[in-house]
Amino acid sequence: VSTQSTGESKMKATLILLISFFFVSIILAQQPTKPVWPTAFSASVEHRRHEPFERHEPRFHRFYYDSVKNKDKITGIEEWHAEYYWAERIFDHNIQREYTVYYQRGSSACFYRSINTTLPKPNFANVNYIGQSLINYEPVYHWIETDRTRGITFQYFETVKYREPKRIEVSHDREGRSETWNFFEFDSCPQDPELFEIPAAIRNTCNPY
Repeated sequence: VSTQSTGESKMKATLILLISFFFVSIILAQQPTKPVWPTAFSASVEHRRHEPFERHEPRFHRFYYDSVKNKDKITGIEEWHAEYYWAERIFDHNIQREYTVYYQRGSSACFYRSINTTLPKPNFANVNYIGQSLINYEPVYHWIETDRTRGITFQYFETVKYREPKRIEVSHDREGRSETWNFFEFDSCPQDPELFEIPAAIRNTCNPY
């Protein structure tokens, strides 16, 4: 009887392990691989910032990126000296320089400085999968990383169908600050090199700031 009971116990233990392995396999199969930031793309972006006691209007612009060229570019309407201009910002990471050109009624003003602008280019090494969510009724994978030491929460949402960026949220919980980038009209492909070039006539008038 003792030998039979021992055999039955071993069979039950083996069966439990097999069932556990089966369910773990199902869970792992349902969990997507970690995100990969696109190497080149263009997208329309809505950028929102929130800081205590400060008001920031949402900004809408077109965002271009190409990892081979190691450059970014954003274009859109910006306010400068109480007037609105068409603005182009080019970020040349090869020389760590940021260019801004303001265009208005046949005029242009060009400036440059060391890169001092935060652009979304996340590292997904430590993100954890939360599950699926909906953004504008489109299914997305939801990822999160929490840095308790610095009090920062990073959230990333990518489309289920194409695994393209849909939203990035960064919250500085202790300071009450947050930033959100919403992506639309995403086009993942190499970018025309001329997009990242400033016409020579304008570049020759660029001033430091």
